[in-house]
Amino acid sequence: MKISKREMTLGVLALTAILAGTTWYVVDSKVDVWKGKANEIEKLRQQIRQHQTAIKMQDDWLDELNELQTQLPVFDPSQRSVAPELMKIVKSLAAKHSLAILKSNPRGEKSTDDLFELGINCTWEGSLDALVGFLTDLQQQGVRYDPRTLSVAPIGKNTGKLKGSMVIHCAFTRKPIAKEN
Repeated sequence: MKISKREMTLGVLALTAILAGTTWYVVDSKVDVWKGKANEIEKLRQQIRQHQTAIKMQDDWLDELNELQTQLPVFDPSQRSVAPELMKIVKSLAAKHSLAILKSNPRGEKSTDDLFELGINCTWEGSLDALVGFLTDLQQQGVRYDPRTLSVAPIGKNTGKLKGSMVIHCAFTRKPIAKEN
């Protein structure tokens, strides 16, 4: 059997069409996967750049952390309760601004490694100016005092006096215990 030139050309064209169609089908099914992987690679590269920036900033963060820790009051580890001293400081700051602390109750002390926090629930009375001055003074104390909950209500009509309660979280550290050799 002899294949003519015309049959050979048709055979080559048919084979080329089949190969081209198969290639198109395979490539077309993989294009979406490749685009997805390219997007994923770009996201990962962006995350790597962000993490590298964060790593470079670590020294700055540690310096800032050390600076903030120097602002915290330091208590002796043998001192069981620091609440009376912290409540005394809060009351003196309030008195400085003519804000009356009627009642103060300490909450439980929480610790995270060498950082401690104690919440003080205060019931108060005073003018708006006294309250704002007191809160401003607390804010200027840095990381020592953090009023997180504040409620305010007027006392009577047209008296200009306010009353309420607030929870002030006080941050502090304790001296490290000296190790004996």
